[in-house]
Amino acid sequence: MERKRMPTRICWNCHVLSNMKLPQLGTRYLYEAGTQLMDCMFPKLEDCHGNRESSFVIYVCANCGYPNIARYPQDENVDFDEPEEWIPASSIGKEYSDVPRTVADAASEAYKCFSIGAYRATVITARSVLEAIATEKISSPANDRGRDKGLKEKLKNLVDEGVIPSQLGDYASAIKDIGNGSTHNIFEPVTKNEASYILDFLDMIIDEVYQRNAKLKKLAAKSQEFSRVKEAKLFGKH
Repeated sequence: MERKRMPTRICWNCHVLSNMKLPQLGTRYLYEAGTQLMDCMFPKLEDCHGNRESSFVIYVCANCGYPNIARYPQDENVDFDEPEEWIPASSIGKEYSDVPRTVADAASEAYKCFSIGAYRATVITARSVLEAIATEKISSPANDRGRDKGLKEKLKNLVDEGVIPSQLGDYASAIKDIGNGSTHNIFEPVTKNEASYILDFLDMIIDEVYQRNAKLKKLAAKSQEFSRVKEAKLFGKH
């Protein structure tokens, strides 16, 4: 079984999106006829006891040369360019523009947790970022008794003080319930959909609090530049 194409992934070692190739030794292939996919597939039939539910192929990152292992299902129609899993997993964060570095790094970490299937860690991290943003932006993060307000109340304050629109605040209860359950009961299961939901909400909060005004300022600057160019053309200015 020869490889016609090479799968790609973000390598766990160099963190670069790279082709995954079959191994070579120096300038020679591992086998005289060229490395075949079956040569690098494990476990071998002769070594396998019982049913073989998955097969594993050892690849080498074309960028850094480190091994990456792909797991495939036992299926006649398996697509070897789309493994079910890469081992080791490579966490993938998210870049945020016009956002304070501390907030951007923490939010990106929530995405890294999500990318490797750590959904409980995703919601706990995202909830912590939401609470930190709310604490910074509302006028009083403490209640009348001097105690720290809960996340639900802080998100309500964001709406009341005009930091975020009321429509966005309507979703705060679900966010509080998802994150709060994971915080107080670490054994409570968290689904992929729940983790994805809280990330979407986090992104909307970040956009409203930090990015929207920055986008408007950039748009205003472009508008002024267009006006100057138009005026220069009308009056023959250079």
